Amino acid sequence: MTGSLAALSGALGRILLAVGLAAAAVPALAEEDLPSRAGRLADVAGRVYLATEERAEDWVEALRNYTITSGDNLWVAGDGRAEIDYGGGQLRLAGDTNVHVARLDDRILALFVAQGRVIIRVRVLDAGETALIDTPNTQVTLTRPGLYRIEVAQDRSRTDVVVRQGEALVQLAAGVQQVLPGQTAAVAGAEATFADVRTGYWVDGFDTWSAERDRRYERSRSTSYVSPQMVGYADLDEFGDWQTVPEYGAVWFPTTVAAGWAPYRFGRWSWVGGWGWTWVDDAPWGYAPFHYGRWGHIGGRWGWTPGGFVARPVWSPAMVAWYGGSGWSFSASFGAPVFGWVPLGWGEPYMPWWRGCSDRCWTMYNRPYAVNYAERPRAPPTRYRNWSAPGGVTAVAGATFTGRQPVHRNLVDVKPQLVSGALMLAQAPGVAKPTAATIPGAKPMTTAVPPPASHFYRTKPMQVSPGGSGAVPPGQAERPGATWGGATSAPSAVAKPGAPSGATRVPPGQAVRPGSTWVDGGRPSTGAQPAAAKPGSQIRAPATRPAQSAVSPSQSVGRAPQATPYPQGTWGAPSAPAPRYEPRSVAPPSSAPSPRAAPPSQGVPRSSAPPAAVGAPRPVQAAPPPASSAPPAARAAPAAEPAPRSGGSSGADKPSSRGVGQKPGEGQ
Repeated sequence: MTGSLAALSGALGRILLAVGLAAAAVPALAEEDLPSRAGRLADVAGRVYLATEERAEDWVEALRNYTITSGDNLWVAGDGRAEIDYGGGQLRLAGDTNVHVARLDDRILALFVAQGRVIIRVRVLDAGETALIDTPNTQVTLTRPGLYRIEVAQDRSRTDVVVRQGEALVQLAAGVQQVLPGQTAAVAGAEATFADVRTGYWVDGFDTWSAERDRRYERSRSTSYVSPQMVGYADLDEFGDWQTVPEYGAVWFPTTVAAGWAPYRFGRWSWVGGWGWTWVDDAPWGYAPFHYGRWGHIGGRWGWTPGGFVARPVWSPAMVAWYGGSGWSFSASFGAPVFGWVPLGWGEPYMPWWRGCSDRCWTMYNRPYAVNYAERPRAPPTRYRNWSAPGGVTAVAGATFTGRQPVHRNLVDVKPQLVSGALMLAQAPGVAKPTAATIPGAKPMTTAVPPPASHFYRTKPMQVSPGGSGAVPPGQAERPGATWGGATSAPSAVAKPGAPSGATRVPPGQAVRPGSTWVDGGRPSTGAQPAAAKPGSQIRAPATRPAQSAVSPSQSVGRAPQATPYPQGTWGAPSAPAPRYEPRSVAPPSSAPSPRAAPPSQGVPRSSAPPAAVGAPRPVQAAPPPASSAPPAARAAPAAEPAPRSGGSSGADKPSSRGVGQKPGEGQ
């Protein structure tokens, strides 16, 4: 137990410091607004459980389309898997993985992986944004868009970091180790002074599934109509079609719905963080159309209108208006409080029902949908256009909320004439939150329930002091059913994980894994091989090297990563202990609202261009190996400073000033 606690000692102080530095740069105005970004449980296989921040010991079964936010814990049991889409990328969890979402907001993605395997696809990392992955014995900073895999041993004593695309900085006891595309870094022990960095990586079925999910996002045609940072866009192609309607511009019509279907009727309500009641739809496509945009009954069927193009759309718990409650006469005749809702239509204002939404917040929720944002109403309208649409009015008893029960099975029949006299509510229903005790069958079906990852995150000691003993980590551990993928010269193996075409014999230092194949990336294809080092000397790397390209959302997962001329598994040895890596505090982009978008007329504009290329990887700061071990040949850090990274579009809350029917480049 003592060893396990020692292994957990490093991450809390580091992540609190990094998150604090980034949060300090957020303007004071944003303190009153909740984040405009949240995650979605986009794909689920097997049993996946959720424990919220306020009830961390209370595991309940998580459903597809459930919203994930700061403070949540996720546990994927057995052979299950799960994907979380957070707009700027995706997080994928394998079975027996325990993760705490320490922070997820407009600027910071911070995770704590207590154990298991996680793949992170970072698609957007704008200036001033931070992506941190903490583990029990190290911290990994993802500095660029790319594809990463983090694996934490079951005893929490070892972390493996794989960089398929991008760049990572791994925290050590006295510095950081840079990990480049195609490399695997292993950190063993609570106070490791160096990382065992090798060229190549193991590939298994988890990577294969991740690659298939990547292709789903990259081939979606819906990015011609909505931003690729809109959570849930990738499911729209398969389950509906786009049409142009003069009044609304682009409209998406679902094609696979049951008879009598209506928005916000086939699903249930859950409680999420500071937002409160949040819709969880039953449909596999049911996320983007219920947390962005507006609904309308158009040409005899329901259609979803995403509105003017916004590079980073603002997420909402549900785009509805509330009515009813204990003061409604119908509730008295029913014998219990009855609450109803109606989908917001085009031009109707969204009234956030949680505490704190500034004028800027209100504007972002309403400006893309033809709402007069110059006149913010202080009370909800008395009538909505979707009241008269088939299925536009939905009502249930308050107990349906508390029990997280399916709405369509618990409908209360409310006649239209009664709805017209209902009291419009400025806030969501004030009923008890759902818990594991009130949700039938939501508790785990096994006694082997792990503590939530936040338990270890809270109770581990503060960050370890530099200069620990740090024995040399062993070679790559045996992993049944995995394949080792090459990095710099086997793109086919990257595109199709597990493909045997690049298989070679396992090189020295790598433990044999039953049923696995080693695919060696080979030596770097660019740059000269350094000469052998003389005793007491260092191997010097070339002063410059080719810049690594940023990974855009449309980039294929099979593209070969950037080759590097540096020898693998070496590091620079500073004369004095290097300082710990701390993410820099960057001033956020301007939050001033942009001019209103032109009224929609036909199709909507295409998504923004991918990020521009980034500079060369940063110099490595790392500690020398222990005195008891002969250090490997070291190399000096590159002389050239990296160029500043260019992320996605700035001014994320601004709709495009192009006409809705214009393609990029037209009318400019």
